[in-house]
Amino acid sequence: MIVGLPASEFVVLDVETTGLEPERGHEVIEVGAQKLRGRAVIGEYVRLVKPSKPVPPESLAVHGITDSELEQGRDPAEVFPALAHFIGPSIIIAHNAAFDLGFVNAHLERLGLPILKNQAIDTLEIAQRYLILPSYRLGNVAAYLKVPQPSAHRALVDVITTREVFFKLIERAKQKV
Repeated sequence: MIVGLPASEFVVLDVETTGLEPERGHEVIEVGAQKLRGRAVIGEYVRLVKPSKPVPPESLAVHGITDSELEQGRDPAEVFPALAHFIGPSIIIAHNAAFDLGFVNAHLERLGLPILKNQAIDTLEIAQRYLILPSYRLGNVAAYLKVPQPSAHRALVDVITTREVFFKLIERAKQKV
Protein backbone atom coordinates (compact mmCIF):
# COMPACT_ATOMS: atom_id res chain seq x y z
CA MET A 1 0.00 0.00 0.00
CA ILE A 2 1.15 3.53 -0.72
CA VAL A 3 0.69 5.58 2.43
CA GLY A 4 -2.12 8.07 1.99
CA LEU A 5 -3.67 6.22 -0.94
CA PRO A 6 -6.21 3.41 -0.91
CA ALA A 7 -4.86 -0.14 -1.18
CA SER A 8 -5.46 -0.49 -4.91
CA GLU A 9 -3.68 -1.51 -8.04
CA PHE A 10 -2.30 1.35 -10.09
CA VAL A 11 -1.16 1.42 -13.70
CA VAL A 12 1.51 3.92 -14.70
CA LEU A 13 0.93 4.78 -18.37
CA ASP A 14 2.86 6.57 -21.11
CA VAL A 15 2.47 6.82 -24.88
CA GLU A 16 4.69 8.07 -27.68
CA THR A 17 2.87 9.56 -30.66
CA THR A 18 3.16 10.88 -34.19
CA GLY A 19 1.93 14.30 -33.08
CA LEU A 20 0.00 16.13 -30.39
CA GLU A 21 -3.61 15.91 -31.56
CA PRO A 22 -5.48 12.61 -31.85
CA GLU A 23 -8.46 14.46 -33.31
CA ARG A 24 -6.25 15.39 -36.29
CA GLY A 25 -5.30 11.77 -36.90
CA HIS A 26 -2.09 11.65 -34.91
CA GLU A 27 -1.46 8.16 -33.59
CA VAL A 28 0.17 6.26 -30.75
CA ILE A 29 3.31 4.48 -31.92
CA GLU A 30 4.49 3.14 -28.57
CA VAL A 31 2.68 2.35 -25.36
CA GLY A 32 4.17 1.47 -22.00
CA ALA A 33 2.42 0.55 -18.78
CA GLN A 34 3.39 -0.94 -15.44
CA LYS A 35 0.91 -2.32 -12.94
CA LEU A 36 1.76 -1.61 -9.31
CA ARG A 37 0.56 -2.94 -6.01
CA GLY A 38 2.05 -0.53 -3.52
CA ARG A 39 5.58 0.08 -4.77
CA ALA A 40 5.91 -3.38 -6.33
CA VAL A 41 5.69 -3.78 -10.11
CA ILE A 42 3.39 -6.76 -10.69
CA GLY A 43 2.97 -6.50 -14.47
CA GLU A 44 4.21 -4.72 -17.55
CA TYR A 45 2.80 -4.03 -21.01
CA VAL A 46 5.03 -2.44 -23.68
CA ARG A 47 4.33 -2.44 -27.42
CA LEU A 48 5.33 -0.62 -30.56
CA VAL A 49 2.23 0.20 -32.63
CA LYS A 50 2.16 0.32 -36.42
CA PRO A 51 0.90 3.73 -37.55
CA SER A 52 -1.12 4.23 -40.71
CA LYS A 53 1.36 6.87 -42.00
CA PRO A 54 5.10 7.51 -41.71
CA VAL A 55 6.35 9.22 -38.54
CA PRO A 56 6.74 12.97 -39.15
CA PRO A 57 10.30 14.32 -38.75
CA GLU A 58 9.29 16.60 -35.86
CA SER A 59 7.94 13.60 -33.92
CA LEU A 60 10.97 11.49 -34.79
CA ALA A 61 13.15 14.26 -33.33
CA VAL A 62 11.32 13.92 -29.99
CA HIS A 63 11.27 10.15 -29.43
CA GLY A 64 13.61 8.75 -32.07
CA ILE A 65 11.25 5.92 -33.05
CA THR A 66 11.84 5.24 -36.74
CA ASP A 67 9.52 3.90 -39.41
CA SER A 68 11.80 0.88 -39.76
CA GLU A 69 11.44 0.09 -36.04
CA LEU A 70 7.68 0.40 -36.36
CA GLU A 71 7.60 -2.24 -39.10
CA GLN A 72 7.96 -4.66 -36.16
CA GLY A 73 5.07 -2.95 -34.37
CA ARG A 74 1.70 -4.49 -33.69
CA ASP A 75 -1.63 -3.57 -35.21
CA PRO A 76 -3.67 -1.09 -33.12
CA ALA A 77 -6.57 -3.58 -33.19
CA GLU A 78 -4.34 -5.94 -31.18
CA VAL A 79 -2.59 -3.41 -28.92
CA PHE A 80 -5.42 -1.27 -27.56
CA PRO A 81 -7.89 -3.98 -26.49
CA ALA A 82 -4.98 -5.77 -24.76
CA LEU A 83 -3.90 -2.51 -23.10
CA ALA A 84 -7.45 -1.84 -21.88
CA HIS A 85 -7.58 -5.38 -20.48
CA PHE A 86 -4.17 -4.91 -18.80
CA ILE A 87 -5.35 -1.67 -17.17
CA GLY A 88 -8.72 -3.10 -16.13
CA PRO A 89 -10.28 -1.13 -13.25
CA SER A 90 -6.90 0.14 -11.96
CA ILE A 91 -6.27 3.76 -11.14
CA ILE A 92 -4.08 5.27 -13.88
CA ILE A 93 -1.01 7.36 -13.08
CA ALA A 94 0.45 9.47 -15.88
CA HIS A 95 2.36 12.69 -16.41
CA ASN A 96 -0.12 14.87 -18.32
CA ALA A 97 -2.78 12.19 -18.03
CA ALA A 98 -5.22 13.98 -20.35
CA PHE A 99 -2.71 13.64 -23.20
CA ASP A 100 -2.01 9.93 -22.73
CA LEU A 101 -5.64 8.99 -22.04
CA GLY A 102 -6.84 11.18 -24.90
CA PHE A 103 -4.70 9.22 -27.34
CA VAL A 104 -5.55 5.80 -25.89
CA ASN A 105 -9.26 6.63 -25.90
CA ALA A 106 -9.09 7.97 -29.47
CA HIS A 107 -7.67 4.62 -30.59
CA LEU A 108 -10.29 2.70 -28.62
CA GLU A 109 -13.05 4.82 -30.21
CA ARG A 110 -11.62 4.23 -33.71
CA LEU A 111 -11.84 0.51 -32.97
CA GLY A 112 -15.44 0.83 -31.75
CA LEU A 113 -14.45 -0.15 -28.22
CA PRO A 114 -15.41 1.42 -24.89
CA ILE A 115 -13.11 4.21 -23.75
CA LEU A 116 -11.26 4.12 -20.44
CA LYS A 117 -13.11 5.92 -17.67
CA ASN A 118 -10.70 4.98 -14.90
CA GLN A 119 -9.76 7.36 -12.14
CA ALA A 120 -6.50 9.06 -13.09
CA ILE A 121 -3.76 10.64 -11.01
CA ASP A 122 -1.76 13.23 -12.91
CA THR A 123 1.82 13.73 -11.73
CA LEU A 124 1.95 16.96 -13.75
CA GLU A 125 -0.88 18.42 -11.65
CA ILE A 126 0.69 17.20 -8.40
CA ALA A 127 4.04 18.74 -9.40
CA GLN A 128 2.36 22.05 -10.21
CA ARG A 129 0.74 22.01 -6.78
CA TYR A 130 3.83 21.18 -4.72
CA LEU A 131 6.82 22.43 -6.72
CA ILE A 132 7.85 25.77 -8.18
CA LEU A 133 9.60 25.13 -11.48
CA PRO A 134 9.95 27.08 -14.72
CA SER A 135 8.68 24.03 -16.63
CA TYR A 136 6.80 20.96 -15.47
CA ARG A 137 7.91 18.63 -18.24
CA LEU A 138 8.60 15.15 -16.89
CA GLY A 139 12.37 15.49 -17.34
CA ASN A 140 12.44 18.76 -15.41
CA VAL A 141 10.32 17.41 -12.55
CA ALA A 142 12.45 14.25 -12.43
CA ALA A 143 15.68 16.27 -12.37
CA TYR A 144 14.38 18.51 -9.58
CA LEU A 145 13.35 15.47 -7.51
CA LYS A 146 16.67 13.72 -8.33
CA VAL A 147 14.96 10.85 -10.13
CA PRO A 148 17.37 9.22 -12.59
CA GLN A 149 16.20 9.42 -16.17
CA PRO A 150 18.53 7.46 -18.46
CA SER A 151 16.75 8.59 -21.62
CA ALA A 152 13.49 10.32 -22.29
CA HIS A 153 10.58 9.94 -24.66
CA ARG A 154 10.42 6.20 -24.85
CA ALA A 155 7.31 4.78 -23.26
CA LEU A 156 8.80 2.35 -20.74
CA VAL A 157 11.56 4.74 -19.64
CA ASP A 158 8.97 7.46 -19.13
CA VAL A 159 6.72 5.03 -17.22
CA ILE A 160 9.58 4.20 -14.85
CA THR A 161 10.42 7.89 -14.43
CA THR A 162 6.76 8.79 -13.84
CA ARG A 163 6.46 6.01 -11.27
CA GLU A 164 9.45 7.28 -9.31
CA VAL A 165 8.34 10.92 -9.63
CA PHE A 166 4.93 9.88 -8.31
CA PHE A 167 6.46 8.25 -5.23
CA LYS A 168 8.62 11.32 -4.54
CA LEU A 169 5.67 13.68 -5.01
CA ILE A 170 3.54 11.62 -2.61
CA GLU A 171 6.32 11.90 -0.01
CA ARG A 172 6.50 15.66 -0.56
CA ALA A 173 2.72 16.01 -0.34
CA LYS A 174 2.69 14.10 2.97
CA GLN A 175 5.26 16.55 4.38
CA LYS A 176 3.05 19.52 3.42
CA VAL A 177 -0.02 18.16 5.29
